[in-house]
Amino acid sequence: MHVLDFAGLQELLSRSRSAKDVMLTFHSIGDTDAIASAYALKALLPGATIATPDRITSNARSTLDKLGLESQISSKFADGSSLVVMLDVNNFEDCGPFEEKLKGFKRDILIIDHHLMKELEGDNIYIFDNEEYTATSSIVFAAMEGLGFAVDKVTAILLALGILSDSAEFKNSSPLTFEQMGRLLAIAHISYPELLRYMQHIASAEDRASLLTSMFKASVNVMYGLVFVVGFAEHNANVMADNSIKIGADVALFYGISRGEITFSARLRPPLDKEFGLHAGYIMKKLAPLIGGTGGGHPCAAGAYGPNTEGKESFIERFMESVRERVEK
Repeated sequence: MHVLDFAGLQELLSRSRSAKDVMLTFHSIGDTDAIASAYALKALLPGATIATPDRITSNARSTLDKLGLESQISSKFADGSSLVVMLDVNNFEDCGPFEEKLKGFKRDILIIDHHLMKELEGDNIYIFDNEEYTATSSIVFAAMEGLGFAVDKVTAILLALGILSDSAEFKNSSPLTFEQMGRLLAIAHISYPELLRYMQHIASAEDRASLLTSMFKASVNVMYGLVFVVGFAEHNANVMADNSIKIGADVALFYGISRGEITFSARLRPPLDKEFGLHAGYIMKKLAPLIGGTGGGHPCAAGAYGPNTEGKESFIERFMESVRERVEK
């Protein structure tokens, strides 16, 4: 594994700009930061393709729709790529169905991430992983600026949304976060309230009524000085989990069932992940076999899905146990 400094990252990206066989990918259940980073990097590397290990979140999909961006995302691993760029993830395990493909890939792999660096074996792996950045979109934007690339309005909005979402709406921020946000808003010629409209995925009145009803029916418990919320959502379990954290929950887990598939969304209030050594993504990945599916995500935001709806109770019970084990220590 080769650890890159910022100059090394820029050099590798610069060499790849004319390549026609680069694959951009990210973690299982790609979120807004992952999708924004991939679309922005594709602007820098026009010959690249974007591939998801499984699916992207409904929030990310809604953002693409609002920006009028057609889906450019494949579900197939491009085995013939000269370079694979992994975004917003620094290990193969969190890449779901792509894990084995990545482990067996013999050509170069570039990792761009902002989490605690992981050690990986392989002389073909190049990694830029810097926790000083609050989002992968922040790193991609810095690289694009450093290479003198003219970011367009849509890409600026995407990158701003990626930074906003992965900084937990500025709860995890640094001076650089705000400096970049100011430049991106200036490039896009929009105000911050206008940017927020792209994150406000307003559902129909009926769906919003359903969400509120589901929230009122959710189970709320206080344990170890923390508020735990668990519930069923007829629509958008991720929205329910997000909103629960916003109004005071510390740990939230919501699930929905649609077309024979069960979906779980988990959230933690930052910085509980650091305080207790919790990682929602690892928990969801570990429990995903209970519903016959896959899972993953970030320390404070993660998901899992699968066809085995009968595993619902076991999944919830094991999730709560996994959190309690860390909190009790």
